[in-house]
Formats: sequence, structure tokens, C-alpha cells
Amino acid sequence: MVAERQRSQGDWQLYRRLLSYVVPYWYLFVLSTGGFVLYSLGNVLLADLLQYLLDSVSGSGEQGRGLLSRVIAHTVEDGGRTPAELARIVVPVTLIMVTLVRAAGFFAGSYFVNCVARNLIHELRCRLFDSLLQAPSYEFESQAQGKLVSKVTFNIEQVTGAATRALKTLLRESLTLLALVSYMLYLNWRLCLLFLAIVPAIAWVVTLVGKRFRRYSRRIQVSMGDVTQVTAETIRNIQEVRLYGGEATQRQQFRRASSDNREQSLKLAFAEALSTPIIQLLLALSLAALIWFALSPQVLTGFSAGSLVAFLTAAAQLGKPVRQLSGIQSVLQRGLAAAEDVFAQMDESPEPTGGSLRIERARGDLALRGVSFCYPDSDHLALSELNLEIAAGETLALVGPSGSGKSTLVKLLARLYEPQTGTITLDGRPLSEYAVDNLRQQLGFVSQHAPLFHDTVYNNIAYGAIAKAERSRVTSAIQAAHAQEFIDRLPRGLDTDLGDDGGGLSGGQRQRIALARAVLKDAPVLIMDEATSGLDSASRARLQEAMNAVMRGRTVVVIAHRLEIAQRADRIAVMDSGRVVEIGNHRELVERGGLYHTLWQQEERG
Repeated sequence: MVAERQRSQGDWQLYRRLLSYVVPYWYLFVLSTGGFVLYSLGNVLLADLLQYLLDSVSGSGEQGRGLLSRVIAHTVEDGGRTPAELARIVVPVTLIMVTLVRAAGFFAGSYFVNCVARNLIHELRCRLFDSLLQAPSYEFESQAQGKLVSKVTFNIEQVTGAATRALKTLLRESLTLLALVSYMLYLNWRLCLLFLAIVPAIAWVVTLVGKRFRRYSRRIQVSMGDVTQVTAETIRNIQEVRLYGGEATQRQQFRRASSDNREQSLKLAFAEALSTPIIQLLLALSLAALIWFALSPQVLTGFSAGSLVAFLTAAAQLGKPVRQLSGIQSVLQRGLAAAEDVFAQMDESPEPTGGSLRIERARGDLALRGVSFCYPDSDHLALSELNLEIAAGETLALVGPSGSGKSTLVKLLARLYEPQTGTITLDGRPLSEYAVDNLRQQLGFVSQHAPLFHDTVYNNIAYGAIAKAERSRVTSAIQAAHAQEFIDRLPRGLDTDLGDDGGGLSGGQRQRIALARAVLKDAPVLIMDEATSGLDSASRARLQEAMNAVMRGRTVVVIAHRLEIAQRADRIAVMDSGRVVEIGNHRELVERGGLYHTLWQQEERG
């Protein structure tokens, strides 16, 4: 599995892939790095300024080894002033200048690294969404919708933390740490190495805790996917939940998922809260040992008072960057755990795009020869050695018990899945030779559910590849679907915004909008999944009349759950256990006394 290979990657490999998205914005990254370099130097110069101030006030006349001390000694004329009098002028001015430079560096570093990070997240989010659009159909049927949504929302936000907050802290505090350590090495390298002896212990703590962060972060992602899934299911099916008294069931499922998320989050918080005090204790022990050695007579002889204080000030300042760097472990590991999942999804093989054949408009001859198909992760054949021919312009009804393979056959016609054996042809050419997008241009589809988008009525009809259709064609499609009357009654007519999945419309109204969409597409092959089932008898009669005109001259495949619809077809294919067991018109099949006759009798009695 791609996901397992991804999880075997080390932190650096994963973060390096994440940062590869930064390359197009390298100039912003350089500006950010430059800003944080100024900020880091500002921290060092503040400690160095303290050295100059103490040496000047002590009246010893020593200039020490400070950077500012040497610069001031060579650039500023004392004019007969004492060191203390000169410091009274120089220190405030220098303090303001250093603070301004430090503030400007912090602003530039923070702003530009956020520009980089937000561009990175935008690119990553778009690529993840693109990978979902191109994913094979089984990805959507085998995974819960809520968990897929969680990848784009929650997981991406976790990556945002790693790319924004963690990247900014990592860059700023690493440069500060480097600058302070370099300054300490400059002042007294022996004492500095003594202080740095604690680094392996800190690294061990960070590594140990980091492994736990990653493990808990993965569990948090899974639990958040469960929370999202239960929430989405409940909202989508709120009517059924209320009518069947399912509130307690949904409440229990949600509490279970949320409780698991809470437990994993608390474990992560415990590890995070424990790591910081341990690191601070190690730093305190190191600093205590440093002060003890620094105050020995042998060391003091090589230090001015200001140099000693500056060294200890720099050492004390190391606590903040070390604490900040250890604190980003949880954010970083949450982001890397999320990045594993995001990259695993992006690395999944996309839907096969098929061949290169493109045609303007198909005649509509369809044929299935020896087609067998088994869904992924199933050992049961949904279609078995199926043979069927549909002539151009013919209306064929597919009937049969649930699970007989009717919907599966339609999915194969649209190349949502590929058959394991056998061949499906359109106009005598295998479907595999057609480019997938061109093949689907030849198909119109109206499902029983009639899914709609959270958009205007107009945009739901003129959708996707037909979005630029002339308004007159849209109006004609609406009239053909008998949708004009109720659309005119909507608050803003065609420009009325629909709720989620056509919220605010009746089932029949949703179907008529979906029918108008199919009419507007004007495809030579029309697939209908009991398209009139949501209409009342009067609307069904009007719509059926309109559909008879629309179906004329097209190849039509109707999945008929009610035999009343099937008997209007030119031919009826009766399916059972993935095979066509009978074929003919209504009268022939009734007289034959087979499965169709049995289904007809059951419907008559019902």
C-alpha cells in the first residue's frame, strides 16, 4: 500500500517533500530568512550592548571582547568624555537602532514565511482536491465520505500548523540559537562547549517524545475522521434520524468518536506538557554548572565584568529558542502525520484515462461481450459472462431483483469501473480506446436520487462541460423537463440559490432539474435510473410525454424498478445474478412465463 510506504519514511524525508512545494516561492523564503537573520543578530547585539554598558560604568577602562565595544571604540570620538559619559549617549541611541533592526527583521521574517506557508498550503490543498477528482470510483465507494472530507479540512489544517507555525518557529529560533552559540564561542569557546554538553540529552528527550507525538497524531486524525463522518451522516439524514427515533443512536456514536478524539488529544497534551519542563530542567542544570565554572578565579581572569555578564546573558537567552524548538514537536509531528495521509492519497493511482480516440458524436451502438466484473475487495462476481447488444436509437429497459447487476452494468458503460474480462464497445470500438472525457461526453445520465449542487438553479442545469450553453438552450431544456412552472415560482427564478443537495425543493422538482441538465447535454446515449419515480401521477404523465420526444433518436438505457416503466421500452433485458436471463418486449416476456412474468405478477398484486 502507498500509505504504508509513506509511513515508513523518516521525518526528514517527509518534511523535505513538504518543503519541495516551497521551491516556487524561494525568493519569499530568502526574504524571510534575511529578516530572521536580522532578528537573531539583534538578540546577540542586545547582550553585547549590555557588556559595553557594564564595562563603561565600571570605570575600569576595559573594552572587553564585545562586538559593539570594538565598533564604538573605532568609530565614536569620546571628545574628552569618560566611558560612563560616552555610554550615556551611545547606549540609548544604539539600543533604539538595534531594536528597530530587530523589529524590522521579525516583521519581514514572520510575514514572508507566512506568505510561503499559505502558498504551500493552497497548492497542497488544490493538489489533494485534484487527486480526489481523479481518484478511481472505488475510492469513494470504499471510504466514508466524512473521512475523505476530513482529509481536505482537518488534515490540511494540521499540515498548515507544520508549514506555518512550525516552519516560522524553526527558522526564527534556529537562527537565534545559532547566533547566540556563535557569540558564546566568540567570547569563550571552552565555557560554551561545557554548556553545549547538555545537547545530546535534550536531543534524546526530543526524539523520544517526538515518536509518541507521531503515534498520537495519527490516532487523532482517525478519530477526527470518525467525528466528521458521524456528523455528516447525521446532518445528511436528519429526517430519517428523527422519524425513526435515531437521536440516541447518533448521539452515542458521536460521543464515542469524540471521546476517542479527546483521549488521544489528552495523551498528546500530556507528552507535550511533560517534555518542556524536562528540557527546561536540563537547561537550568547546564546553566548552573556554567555559572559555577565561570565564577572560578581562573576563568574570571580572562573576562571583563561586562564580558562575563554578556556571556551569561547569551546563555540564559538560549532557553527560549530551545524551549520553542522543543515545543513545536507536537505541532510538527501532527503536521507530518497529516502529511503522510495527504501524500498517501495524492500518490494513489488515478482513474485510468483510457485511449486517445475522440469523436464528435457517437451513433449509439452498444455491445457487451463476455463481460465479467468483480468489485475491489469482493470475491463475488457482480457481472458474469454477460452478453448484450443495444442498437443505436433503441430504448432498452434493465429489470431484475436487487443485486442482479443493473447498476453495475451502467457503471461499466460510463467507465467508472473496468471489466476484468470481456469487451464493451461503442459504435464497434472498445471503450478502452476512447479518451474517458470524450466517452462521457456521449452519455447523459439521470439518477433516481438526482444530486444537485449548492448553487443557482441555472448553474445546476448548465453545469460542467455545458456551462457555456446559450441561455435559450437552457430555457428549452427546462421546458422539455416540465420544470418551468415551479422554477418561475422560486424567489429569484433561475438565479435562486439552492440549499445543499437541492434543499428546499421536492424530490420531483430535483429530478426535473436533473432531467433538464441531461436534456441540455444532448448526448447520443441516455442512461436513466427510474428518472420519473419522484413525480406524482400528473407530473409523471407530462414528463413521460416530454421524455418520449427527448429519447427519440437516442440510445436509451433505463434501469426500471417498476415494470410499468419497462413495458414502454423497445426491449427489456431481465437480469439475475449478473447475467441476462431473458430478453424481449413486455408481451413476449409475460407470455414466456419466466422471471419477468414472476416479477410482473408480484407488482400486479402489490
